[in-house]
Amino acid sequence: MRLVIDARMMGAGKTRGIGRYIEETVNHIRPLLDSNDEIVLLNPPIPWYGLAEQLRFPSIINAAKPDLLWVPHWNVPLLYRGPLAITIHDLLLRHQPASAKASTRGPIISWLKRLGHRIILWNAIHRASVILVPTQSVANDIKEYYPTASTKLVVTGEGLSDLPAPGPLKISGDYLLYVGSAYPHKRLDLLIDAWSIISKKHPQLSLVITGKDDVFLSRIKSMVQNSRVGNVLFVGSPGDQELSALYSHASAFVFPTSFEGFGLPPIEALSAGTPAIVSDIPVLKEVLPEEGVFFFKSGDKDGMIEAIERVLLDPAKAKSEAARGGEEVRRRHRWEDAATRTLQALRSVAYHH
Repeated sequence: MRLVIDARMMGAGKTRGIGRYIEETVNHIRPLLDSNDEIVLLNPPIPWYGLAEQLRFPSIINAAKPDLLWVPHWNVPLLYRGPLAITIHDLLLRHQPASAKASTRGPIISWLKRLGHRIILWNAIHRASVILVPTQSVANDIKEYYPTASTKLVVTGEGLSDLPAPGPLKISGDYLLYVGSAYPHKRLDLLIDAWSIISKKHPQLSLVITGKDDVFLSRIKSMVQNSRVGNVLFVGSPGDQELSALYSHASAFVFPTSFEGFGLPPIEALSAGTPAIVSDIPVLKEVLPEEGVFFFKSGDKDGMIEAIERVLLDPAKAKSEAARGGEEVRRRHRWEDAATRTLQALRSVAYHH
């Protein structure tokens, strides 16, 4: 099988979640290949989601002569007509179109981008012979929107990447931690609302928020400033060593998200032995263990406050539960297993063409 992979997003430095997924999956597939298999990574200087992707990329793909093209996202060029496998990480933009950079542009541009996304996503789902998804929750979502895709879906899972040993911690004192983007569906607005109450009761505690300084994070920073909530620290995008230290030393990790395809940050937090306080959306119930995880009703500020207070009331108990939860997530979410399921699905398609 000559497997050609669109590797433009590969590497955590490019697109943190998807980039790490591609890199880990490819690295763990390589040892499973036999002498008849060949992987070709395509990484031309063509930006994703743009016109060049549609017009120039198909000829580059065809020149690579794939038995199968694997695009680890939905952005398949409309003009590509060969054998195809895709990965769909979630259908966020079908549910919450405001959670996209395009939503910050004018209404006409936003509408055109949304329309383009719908067309390209439909084409990818319609044309793909197999659709890889990280969770059963995503599979169920796709079946609901695109019923004809139900026979093509394969749940591969994802894995827990090894973070390096913690580096020096630049923060002093106890803190709650949030790791991720500031897109609207992450519900940082709800976290700040909850924090305005918790910080009064626990003045020694800080709230640490990581994330790229974009238009969405700027809104959260303005919200903090305008409401005059204290002890909120914005630390930018930490490297893996710093991230490892932040996870390890946090009193708890808080994840109020309203929508995910997998939900890696709470798994990373648990793996570091830190209790996770998370919204009870189906996908997080699917991927997280019971021990060390404190669920609250999605969108419920009071429920979040109550869950945080439970952890702060008995931190030793919460930490020991998180240690056991960490062992479980390391067992359940392994890149070796995800890569094996991925390769089986890709082979089954390649050999049918």
